[in-house]
Amino acid sequence: MLTGKRVLIVDDEARILELFSASLEDFGYYVKTASDGYGALTLVSDETFDIVFLDQLLGTIKGLDLMQKMSEINPELYFVIITANGNTDLAVESLKRGAADFISKPFFATDLIKSIEYVNKKQELDKQRKELLITLEIKVDEKTRELKDIYFSVLSTLAQAMEKKDIGTYGHCRRVSYYSGLIAASIDLNERDSEDIKAAAMLHDIGKIGISDFILGKRDSLDNAEIDTVRSHPQKGVEILKPLRQFEHILPAILHHHENYDGSGYPAGLSGENIPLLARIIAVADAYDAILSNRPYRTGREHAEAMDEIQRFSGKQFDNKIVDAFFKADKLYNEMSRNRT
Repeated sequence: MLTGKRVLIVDDEARILELFSASLEDFGYYVKTASDGYGALTLVSDETFDIVFLDQLLGTIKGLDLMQKMSEINPELYFVIITANGNTDLAVESLKRGAADFISKPFFATDLIKSIEYVNKKQELDKQRKELLITLEIKVDEKTRELKDIYFSVLSTLAQAMEKKDIGTYGHCRRVSYYSGLIAASIDLNERDSEDIKAAAMLHDIGKIGISDFILGKRDSLDNAEIDTVRSHPQKGVEILKPLRQFEHILPAILHHHENYDGSGYPAGLSGENIPLLARIIAVADAYDAILSNRPYRTGREHAEAMDEIQRFSGKQFDNKIVDAFFKADKLYNEMSRNRT
């Protein structure tokens, strides 16, 4: 039996409050209810809750606006928006504004339980991330040597946490880091930049931690709002890592790894060598692994097809010098593999 969580249900339908508060209490949850915004704010001010189920339409106030006010009182709250208007735009808006989950009416007690389980996992992930970042900050201030010992462990943990959200990408960051290292060796990057490129590649998609599973796992085409949300992950990654001084050198690579050599990329529309070198390297390695990988909306392709695709966009999406270096590294790898056999 699930126990321990403190739940607040906010809805203006008395039947919903009565039915689902009783159901959750049967599962061992501590449950309080409110039928309007004032009652909800009062409860949040007086008590501590873990999860708030919040109706989007509460008389003259919208649930998302009330969510913001409640978050100001208790920033640790997690919210699940409930609505009878279960359209994609509202779901995306809810998640963009900080909701952890989204439920459409009519729903059942099992839907609430599943949502609580999902929020529990999200809470644990957020807790782990905060603990890791706090630990890393402390280690930076204490001992540089000790920092190096935990450095790749933290990177790996953060990357794997993100990849569990993005279906079909498990191991993507490690592979992109590896391919980026091959390119770095092929163009004789100095030792510091070689270390930085591996770290930046490992963390290049870390901003996706802030993007919902609803969007990352969607099998259909994304709408414009969802595309904008996905494209925000470089900025989100920088926001996550900016407080940590040891990541300062790799922030430009993370921010600009989706810029295109011809200026058609994002977020800044940089072109040519105005794009940081490390970002140009990651762009090639990232695209190569993405082409190979299975995604919810398509099947991955073979190595030769991926290399052809990279070559086709050389000088357009990719820096042709980096593409040449990647082909050189690939040729060397194949020769070494043949020699070993």
